Amino acid sequence: MKWPALFRTKQRPAAEARGVNRTLSETELLARQAKAEAEEARRHAAQAPPSGTNGNRLRTSDEFREEQRKKKRAKRQRDNQIGGLVREVLSGEILAREALVRQVPFLLYGAFLTILYLALGYQTERILREKQRTQDKLEEAVAVEKTLRSEFESQLQQSQLERSTAALGLEQPTDPPILIRADE
Repeated sequence: MKWPALFRTKQRPAAEARGVNRTLSETELLARQAKAEAEEARRHAAQAPPSGTNGNRLRTSDEFREEQRKKKRAKRQRDNQIGGLVREVLSGEILAREALVRQVPFLLYGAFLTILYLALGYQTERILREKQRTQDKLEEAVAVEKTLRSEFESQLQQSQLERSTAALGLEQPTDPPILIRADE
């Protein structure tokens, strides 16, 4: 029984089935070599000046601009590397760049703000220390006031008052006070 073409599998050669490279035939080798030569000739033709002109021909402005762009791009790529940056920093060339020179006013403004920020920080610390000293003095004054008030109140007690007046020779009256009428 034959299977329809839809279900048939393609038979592979034994070398391809195993995943091994096969040996190229003589014609395949010649075709590969001709292709490489044609590619080399095409590359060579792109680099050579157009026929009928010598190497000293005048360039158009577009060609000149493109050449300048390529040079700038190559310089930028060289300068963008880490070694180039380190070399510029160590030699001081980075300080002479136009982009950096244009930023000097902003850098001065940033330096001014930094100094202002530090000064305000120191002033705030000084004010906080002064406030703490004042609070400590206030706590000490409140403690002294409470001590003096308690001593004064203890001296105002009846027994304490009697002792202090006895030293002066005064006695406490034992009779109740007499009310004097105004109409008598």
